[in-house]
Amino acid sequence: MKYKFLLCFLFLGIVNLPAQEYFPTNSGVKTTNTNYTVFKNANIHVDPTSTIEKGMFAIQNGKITAVGKSISIPKNSVIIDLDGKDIYPSFIDLYSELGIKKPERESGFGRSGQYEASREGFYWNDHIRPEQNAVESFSYDPKEAGKYHSGGFGVVNTHIPDGIIRGSGVLVALNPNGTEGDRILKDRSAQYLSFDKSVKSQQSYPSSVMGAMALIRQVYLDAKWYGNGNATNKDLALEAVNSNQNLTQIFTTDNLLDELRAAKIGNEFGIEYTILGSGFEYEKLDEIKASGATYIIPISFPAAYDVEDPFMAEYLSLAEMKRWNQAPANLKMLAEANVPFTITTKGVDPAKEFKENLLKAIEYGLSKEDALAALTITPAKIIGQSGKLGEIKKGALANFIITSGDYFEKDTKIFENWVQGEKAVINTMNTTDITGKYDLELDGKTYTLDISGSAEKPNAKLETKDV
Repeated sequence: MKYKFLLCFLFLGIVNLPAQEYFPTNSGVKTTNTNYTVFKNANIHVDPTSTIEKGMFAIQNGKITAVGKSISIPKNSVIIDLDGKDIYPSFIDLYSELGIKKPERESGFGRSGQYEASREGFYWNDHIRPEQNAVESFSYDPKEAGKYHSGGFGVVNTHIPDGIIRGSGVLVALNPNGTEGDRILKDRSAQYLSFDKSVKSQQSYPSSVMGAMALIRQVYLDAKWYGNGNATNKDLALEAVNSNQNLTQIFTTDNLLDELRAAKIGNEFGIEYTILGSGFEYEKLDEIKASGATYIIPISFPAAYDVEDPFMAEYLSLAEMKRWNQAPANLKMLAEANVPFTITTKGVDPAKEFKENLLKAIEYGLSKEDALAALTITPAKIIGQSGKLGEIKKGALANFIITSGDYFEKDTKIFENWVQGEKAVINTMNTTDITGKYDLELDGKTYTLDISGSAEKPNAKLETKDV
């Protein structure tokens, strides 16, 4: 009996041992920081419609452990007083190519047309590449990730932009200090499609959008037939199509008519596409709404046209002028029509143009609540990460930005962007702003010291003051 009791005791002790790292390290003994970090006196935007004024939250091991007006502070906590600053969930971009090398045309292409597939064991058309997995090609790029950090983004869904059926994407947390393994949230996050052929093949078919539509339809029919066990040969591409059916389906388009064409295919086969839009959905809003699809909307608005030269101005069409005038209202009109959408940085610099264009959309009527939803809870839901991303709540990843005030105001700064509990500093949080004009008295003379610029980068000018 004593022997059995001892064995039971030892077993329980082993079960309750803390998890241990098994990766070797060349820097001596590896230690794990299990302390809590507690943020207090923050205006916490829990989600697009809920805010806790002067609230608190705690994080540990990359996750949020508590949030509220007042929380119990665990022992050994690092306490950060935010002194009234604002907290938002870090943003999510569902359409990215971050960390993926741009596909290049392979050498050896001749001038004669290619009609047969060049790969054995795969589908008869080289432009169908569902077996591609972005996780196998992904490499974290700190410089590009830094641009996303500056824009407020903590997670991107990246993919290989090549082919008509492009394979699976990978959902990546932009953890500034983590390992590649830490950053991968879902190694097969979505299936990507387009009407564009692969640059890796010279196979001539399809030669039009209509042909690409027919090819996609044929792939779906063949995959169903193959899945029913009717084939005698092995087709790795069709197996991948069937394997990817349960993933989010993201369809890349580059114009309004192609959006509707993609939605039509989805409706024919009962597939709910999330479609990368053009930014001009307002032009066919009724049809966009009737499609039933979800949209990923870029906010790369047309630049103002130079009409100083009256002869050059004659070449501008009314349609072009209307697009320049109305495109910033696109998001507002989608929201009013209850069309589900997210916002992407595609076509703009995440660190520079993104917020400027987003504020322009708000100026044209998009509500702040709808804007925040399109950057947080909506993409989290589409990619199957509700409760884990896009909210400041217990159990969610510690992905959040610290701002100087209302993010959707022009002069508001992002101080820090935390991803999986790791901090990326965008602007120094405790810099004292000394800009202004000062009187200096020296050797009986009075001088004016004019400090302009910003708190982070001040410029000084000293002049003799007129008496």
